[in-house]
Amino acid sequence: MTASDIDRLWVGAHFKPVFDPVLHPALALLFSAIGLVYAGKFTVTRGDLGREATFAVISSLALGLAVVMGAQACGLYL
Repeated sequence: MTASDIDRLWVGAHFKPVFDPVLHPALALLFSAIGLVYAGKFTVTRGDLGREATFAVISSLALGLAVVMGAQACGLYL
């Protein structure tokens, strides 16, 4: 097997992002704002374990999506 054969095996279709790349910075800001609001709600809520867990999960998911969208806004497709 030659180098050109290996190159032909590894060549695939170009990656296309789910959302338009113009929207990535706006989505990163939106998800980070949602995550910070729910993180604030988590810190204020006292005594109710169910609500604290709900706020923590929503905040974690939103902040995680904000990081992914921020990376995509910079051109890093994870």
